[in-house]
Amino acid sequence: MKQAKPLRRRAGAASARAPVGSTNRPEQAAPPLGRHLLVTFTNEPFQPVRLYYSIPDSEQVIGKLRKLKCMIEVPPEGCWQWLFHAESAKVQLAGTYDDVPKEKRPIVLGRIRFPASGSMTLQTNSIQRAIAGVRFFGPRLGADVVALRCRLVNRCFAAEEGTLDELMKQLDRDVTVIDPRAAEAAMKRDAADLRRYTDPEQMASQFMARRLASKEDVPLVEDFPLAPEEETPEFTHLANMLQLRSMRAIEHWRGNTHLTLASIIMRLVEEDQRTRRGR
Repeated sequence: MKQAKPLRRRAGAASARAPVGSTNRPEQAAPPLGRHLLVTFTNEPFQPVRLYYSIPDSEQVIGKLRKLKCMIEVPPEGCWQWLFHAESAKVQLAGTYDDVPKEKRPIVLGRIRFPASGSMTLQTNSIQRAIAGVRFFGPRLGADVVALRCRLVNRCFAAEEGTLDELMKQLDRDVTVIDPRAAEAAMKRDAADLRRYTDPEQMASQFMARRLASKEDVPLVEDFPLAPEEETPEFTHLANMLQLRSMRAIEHWRGNTHLTLASIIMRLVEEDQRTRRGR
């Protein structure tokens, strides 16, 4: 039986001179027919993400932000708001600039903060905005501004669950921080155990089969290391990791909570293999 498509409600947004306040609530559906998927004004599922950067000097970065018409400093929030405006009006999101109601323009796409010397964060309320943000700021802030870690909430939200500020705070609750050394050691163990397989496809298949059998999955709030030395100019690796987690979150929203990240990857691999055989 096909599952009914969940209703979607948009998250609130703010204008350039009116930052999002703590009393903003997501729109409510009337009458409610079930859970209402909370989405942004650009039609992406609401899913908090925070990217952590190393920077050479905050004043140097702020000097570059000041030159962008899409950035505005908001002292009460201790941040710089990234607006869907001017230079960023054409960033690739689920919806376009024209899809945003005129009375809501320009909406806030993200917030940049400088929590400590030599560090910067970019926080967004959707995975697509995080990907767009890292691609937008990469060339504008320069190679010395390096994305080192990513934190996200691995679930979708219903519009009735609380205010936007309350939901964003989940980024700092019950966080599972992935130690890069532990992750590397686990990969080395897996590689050593799989050396008896000479065919790369067979090796990959065995690796995924083990992941599926273990039923391991990503934690609710996940903080994982990035590999900037291996990243592409388009941040392809980070985009792939986030898009896979977005797919998992949507599947869980639909009720398919048995699906793990590994099972979704395996499904995509199998679909790709079928496509290749059909050519």
